[in-house]
Amino acid sequence: MNYPSIFSRIRRAISLFTLTTLSFYCFAQNPLPSEIQIEGFLNSKTLVVLDGGLFSAYNIEIKDVMEKYWDITTYDFIEQDEFEERMTDSSYSFLMPTYSRFERDKSGRRYTFLNLLLGSNVKSISELPEFGHVPLTYTDDEDEIYVYKLRYMVQFLQRRVKELKNEDKVNAMKYLTYYNKNANLIKNYTLYIAEHDLSSNIRSESVIKKEYPYEIKIMNHEELEDALATAEDLVLFTHKAGPESKNSEGWAFKLIFGTDGTLYYYNKHNIKPKKPNGFTSSDFKRIGRY
Repeated sequence: MNYPSIFSRIRRAISLFTLTTLSFYCFAQNPLPSEIQIEGFLNSKTLVVLDGGLFSAYNIEIKDVMEKYWDITTYDFIEQDEFEERMTDSSYSFLMPTYSRFERDKSGRRYTFLNLLLGSNVKSISELPEFGHVPLTYTDDEDEIYVYKLRYMVQFLQRRVKELKNEDKVNAMKYLTYYNKNANLIKNYTLYIAEHDLSSNIRSESVIKKEYPYEIKIMNHEELEDALATAEDLVLFTHKAGPESKNSEGWAFKLIFGTDGTLYYYNKHNIKPKKPNGFTSSDFKRIGRY
C-alpha cells in the first residue's frame, strides 16, 4: 500500500487537475434527501466514481471495500468523465471523492471528502441530495494516511442511509455533530490514536491523560493499520483531515470511528498558532466529560 512518495505526488497532481476540470467542487452543505429520495436511493444502482490519478491507492482500496462490505444496493465502478453524463439520472446513486472549499475559509484550502449522493435533475453537484459525507484528507496529503480507514467510512455511510430511513426528524442528521450522541461510549473502549492525528503540542500519552484519564494507545499509521486489520473486538480510532505545514491555516476535521462502522465523535476547529491542526487537549477534555 505504501507507494514511493514521488508517485503519490504525481498521482495527486493529475487527480487535482482532473477534478478541477470536471468541477467536482462542493462549497456548501448539499441538501438532505426527502422521504421519496431515500426510497429512491434504496432502489438505485450505486456508481462508485474512481479517482482519476495514476497509482491510486484509493482506487485499489475502494474496489476491495465495495466487494466485501457493500450490500445496500447494486453497484458498479465508473470513471470521472462518466459522472457528469449520469448525474441527473435518479436511478443512480454515487459514492465519490470530491474536493471542497469553504466560503468562510479565507486561506482557500481544499479538502477531499467522500460523498454519497443521489442523481437528480439539477445543474451542479452541490445540489444533489446527499446521504452522507466524510472528510478524508487535506488535498495535499498522501492517500496512504487514510485509505486503510475507507472500509469503516463506507460502512458508516451505508449505515447512515438506514438511519435516515428510520429517523423521524431527518433534519437533525444534517451535520455530523449528530453522532456525538455516541461520544459517551468512547471511554468504555481503548482509543487507538494515530500520532499524525494529534496537534503537535499534545503528542504524548501523559499530556492527553491530564484531560482524558482513560485507556489510549498512540501509534503511527502503519501500526494503526495493522491494529485495525487484526482487531477481533470493537476498536475505536481517530481520523483527522487538515493541513500540516507550520504556518497552516484552514480547518481541522476530527473524527472517532469504530470498527463497527459507527461514528462516535465529530468536531472541527479553525487552525490558529495556539490551536494547531489535529485533535487538541480540548477535544479530549470534551470527550471525557460526555
